[in-house]
Amino acid sequence: MNPAPPVMMKLGDECNFEKVNLGERQINLEPGSASNELKYARMQFQTRYTYDFVKRFLPSEGGRVLEVGCGAGELAACLLKEGYAVVAIDSDRDSIAAAQRLGVDARLAPWPDFNGGQFDAVLFTRSLHHIHPLDESVGRATKSLAEGGCIIVEDFAYDSVDEKTLRWFRSAIRLLEATGLLIVGDEFLEKILSKTETLNAWQQNHEHDLHTAAEIGAQLEKIFSRVIRENAPYYFRYIAGAITPNDKRDAILQAFAKQEETLATDGSIVPLGRRFVAVR
Repeated sequence: MNPAPPVMMKLGDECNFEKVNLGERQINLEPGSASNELKYARMQFQTRYTYDFVKRFLPSEGGRVLEVGCGAGELAACLLKEGYAVVAIDSDRDSIAAAQRLGVDARLAPWPDFNGGQFDAVLFTRSLHHIHPLDESVGRATKSLAEGGCIIVEDFAYDSVDEKTLRWFRSAIRLLEATGLLIVGDEFLEKILSKTETLNAWQQNHEHDLHTAAEIGAQLEKIFSRVIRENAPYYFRYIAGAITPNDKRDAILQAFAKQEETLATDGSIVPLGRRFVAVR
């Protein structure tokens, strides 16, 4: 059995750190450094990470965008500020109210029943795995695309997780908890920290009726001749809500994501995030 990849964090004097090191990859957090340069200062890291991905495939001159499963509307609000005409939908009333407070044209609506006209891009930001039936969901999105439009999906391969990867994840959580930077009060994270229940807790926490990333990719390829696939960091999203409020929060998440990317690239762990872009 291979040991979990190493996890380290150099905190400096009394956690007033200028560099974060998770594993062998060090992230420079000194003022003015490339890693610390936040182009959008008020955008939380997890939103910026999605934004940077989505923006690569959107029209440069603006366009009409639909976000399916918008949550509290952070991404939609950022795209709105960039000049895109954004319509955002969600089935949760509180989420829609939060998005509307950000100025987003957010609507309480189910998918795939919603029909808002034609869009240059339809975004599923960590939502498509929940939506049934999958074929109708993708079909409705396809019919909603303008000529040259695309479907952009950010999701995860929850079924690909193995024990070695979870050992790395557990050791990273323990390190952050030990430094006082993370408070574990979530039942799922507490079970992940258990040496005996890690994989079992993961499997139980992820509903059995979720679509897998493989199923999502296969459905897109039934309709589109060109589907771009990417792996991406995702584990940082599980700890984002548990990190204690401090001015290094985004830097910690960035370092966490960078370590996942580095370890996945060299085969030490299995990457969790999956991205798809289907171009019409």
